[in-house]
Amino acid sequence: MVFGPDYFASLPRYGVGLGANPSDLHQAYLEQTAAADFFEVTAPAVRHQGPANYRETQRRRSTPAGFRHMRIPDLITDHRVLVHSTDLNPVYPQPVTQDDLADLRHLVQLADAPWVTEDLGVWLMSERHVYPYFMPFPVTDATLTVAIDNVRHIHEHLGVPFNAEFPPMTMVTGAMHAFDFFNTLVTETGAGMCLDIGHVLSYQIARGASPTSDFHRLPWDHITEIHVAGGGIDLHSHGYQYDDSHGDAPIVSVCFDVLDEIIRYAPHLQAITLEIFGARIPRKALGSLHSIRERPSVAAWLQKAPQPATVLPPLGEAKERTREAVTGLYDLIHGATPVNGSALAAASEPLLDVFASQEQQRWEYERTQRLRLHGTNVSSYYPLTSRWLMHRENLDEMQFFERLVPDLAGADTTMWEKVNIAFHKLVAQEPSDQVGPELLRAEQWMNECAQTPEKSSSAQFGVRIQRVIEGLRTGCLAPRRLLAAPPVTIRHLGECRFETDDDSTTPLNALELPIAAPNHSEPGRAACCTGQ
Repeated sequence: MVFGPDYFASLPRYGVGLGANPSDLHQAYLEQTAAADFFEVTAPAVRHQGPANYRETQRRRSTPAGFRHMRIPDLITDHRVLVHSTDLNPVYPQPVTQDDLADLRHLVQLADAPWVTEDLGVWLMSERHVYPYFMPFPVTDATLTVAIDNVRHIHEHLGVPFNAEFPPMTMVTGAMHAFDFFNTLVTETGAGMCLDIGHVLSYQIARGASPTSDFHRLPWDHITEIHVAGGGIDLHSHGYQYDDSHGDAPIVSVCFDVLDEIIRYAPHLQAITLEIFGARIPRKALGSLHSIRERPSVAAWLQKAPQPATVLPPLGEAKERTREAVTGLYDLIHGATPVNGSALAAASEPLLDVFASQEQQRWEYERTQRLRLHGTNVSSYYPLTSRWLMHRENLDEMQFFERLVPDLAGADTTMWEKVNIAFHKLVAQEPSDQVGPELLRAEQWMNECAQTPEKSSSAQFGVRIQRVIEGLRTGCLAPRRLLAAPPVTIRHLGECRFETDDDSTTPLNALELPIAAPNHSEPGRAACCTGQ
């Protein structure tokens, strides 16, 4: 069967889903059908996996509540499923057996999967023990020749294309550029390619390159899938290294930037997968999945909206700005004045726009990170009010912080006072808003309860807190649903445990507030796609 760009273009859009080992699946993922469009589940090599030992049996008995050990056949009835293999091993000079291919083909047919993804690495060796933790391969023309032959063999017997996943490369082995290796592999065989962003980042760091360096060498027409996962960048004695920790670790911010680039250039991208191997806090995984889905590039991709075309300035304006920039540049580097603040102040605005662009990017990054740091801290006093204001003003988080942080008073004002002043000012900017003032009043009372945590008390408010929280999740935020007449009572039970006589069934103290402090990664605790 012939595969390649035309085949990938004909496939349905799978959307945004979760990649998991069978032991990683939680009831929350299965029930919140709007969260994950599909599940990519690891299909272990049963022959090489071995039986479960007593320690594994004990571990399964102590699995936290809600987790279910489910393999692909258990999911296909109610969920869309992609297949992640650990048995094809195409870079090793020994093709996969016919029996193993037949088992995998049966699984593919059950799931109606459009491809089979596997990290390109050495999973099995007849001479050495490897499985289930695959190792890197020599990126050479010899390995490429072997891989091309093996992938053609896989295609001949599997019925769907092999999806070669870019593996973690924390060290550079072989003279070939890895992107060239993959480009030749997929164009010669018609295979697809899965870009694992953390894995790509590990390779770029290992060779001392920027995250998107040499992206022009990738086979964009063959890229079908993106993998993204939690991790961290650590500075070791040998230099920087990306730790592909998965689990409950947050996604490194640069991974979102790389995600944007891949979406821009991959015309046949059909799936974006958040891998959660080893994750044990479902709300974190669902939060990361939501962050991916709400990313503007991903939201546009899900809607199949075309990438916006570059808008060029009118010719007359362009000529004038170019003349000013070139003249200003000449005067700056040919003049008698050193390149200092005075010289830059005298330069034209068009020159300043192009001056030290990399430094401007660094300063802009610092600006946004500091806004995010202070904004997250301050808005943690009023998380619901913050989210309501973002909804009311149609702002994203950074736009909200840009309004909130610069308006905060200095050190002569106490933190509690300056936060209250800032939020009251923001809420009052829309006089017709009835929800915001009541929400702010309720959260202010809840904060005051935190100052005397042992004291029990109650207060009445004209807003249904539970409905606000539910509405922030569902998007149903019509004021008539949120306002309460007569007022509802919220009781402080001590230690900031609250309950309300609202008509919702969820106790207030059990809810996750929408804005929380940023999490830190736990590097070195990697869980790979072993199928366990």
